[in-house]
Amino acid sequence: MNLSYEERCKRTAEAYAHFFESLRADTIEEVRDLVSPQVHFVDPFNDVVGRDKMVQVFEKMFADVEQPEFTILDQIWSNDLCFLRWDFSCKQKQLGYWSVRGMSELHFDAEGLVSAHYDYWDSGRNFYAKLPLIGGLIRFIMSRASI
Repeated sequence: MNLSYEERCKRTAEAYAHFFESLRADTIEEVRDLVSPQVHFVDPFNDVVGRDKMVQVFEKMFADVEQPEFTILDQIWSNDLCFLRWDFSCKQKQLGYWSVRGMSELHFDAEGLVSAHYDYWDSGRNFYAKLPLIGGLIRFIMSRASI
């Protein structure tokens, strides 16, 4: 069965969303089947290229937090771009229980694999402002910039 480019991308996006919703420390390597060899992954903490580096990002996440969990809320398409709106939660040493809502922009290569993953979420308000010491400074700056 020959799938069109659009069908391959949609299948990959579905599998990718499922990967995140079922992500555990022992399933990290499964991302390799869904992303291109030179995948570009960007979030507020990382900007890496390649499957190995992307796997390292997830390994570090599991080393840094407990019970990380993604819930995919929406999958939206605009031409050949896919956007995933999600909630993420975990337990983190400095923050305790922590959650954030964000969005990922997915690009695809000619085979329909994810070639770029760009995360968008407010790390200032949802992470740095909650940290001891620098959080107070961040909150002060945010209050000065708001109306």
